[in-house]
Amino acid sequence: MENFPRTLRALICVTFIGFLAGMALAADRGTEAQAKALVAKAIAAYDAKGKSVFSEMTAPNTAFTDRDLYIFVIGPDHKTVAHGFDATRVGQDVLALKDATGKPIGKAFVRKATQAGAWVNYVMKDPLTGREEPKSSWLVRHRNYIFGCGVYKPAS
Repeated sequence: MENFPRTLRALICVTFIGFLAGMALAADRGTEAQAKALVAKAIAAYDAKGKSVFSEMTAPNTAFTDRDLYIFVIGPDHKTVAHGFDATRVGQDVLALKDATGKPIGKAFVRKATQAGAWVNYVMKDPLTGREEPKSSWLVRHRNYIFGCGVYKPAS
């Protein structure tokens, strides 16, 4: 690198460091497969323990959170009964929930959730980047509840 001008060397170093930071950030994110697995785990826990597991799903740093992945559960009355990222959302009516663009995502969650599972795409503020980013949530309807987990998909 001695033949390169100092500013070019600095630019190469900064670019390389940015690339490594982007790789580290991507490694810190959950994947769609992991989100599906976390929802399946939450459903199995509900089947084993009943409604009492909702408080465990809401508590921070439990088996129902993994990096940027967390479980949320919507009850038969469309109210949040568990939320692994923001406990203040428990009791809120999801039909009023909108994404960063104004899209009524709570209504989409209720309408699109199936027993086989479905993805819903929307935009939310990403706590890792602080920016509004694309997000997809995997939603499974099980025994009158909707179990969900979302993954952020920031632009590279």
